[in-house]
Amino acid sequence: MRVIIYFAVIYFLYRLIKKFFISNEARQGYVPGQPPKTSIGEDLLEDPYCHTYIPLSNAYKASLDDKTLYFCSKKCFEEYAANQKDEA
Repeated sequence: MRVIIYFAVIYFLYRLIKKFFISNEARQGYVPGQPPKTSIGEDLLEDPYCHTYIPLSNAYKASLDDKTLYFCSKKCFEEYAANQKDEA
């Protein structure tokens, strides 16, 4: 009989800990009825200067020679533009 009570107490403690610790992490940013605010499935673009891959929503958009290019930062764009002028 004691064994059953021990298992019941351990199971209860397990469920209690799981409810307070694990579910809080899982619920961060979750609003019922709305999709999660993550960028799952967002396109990654390669910076033509430093070759870093960045999400489209975080990219620095710039036009150069009638082309739209995406960079990881304004600094990379400026260095890329300077190198293009040097090569021309």
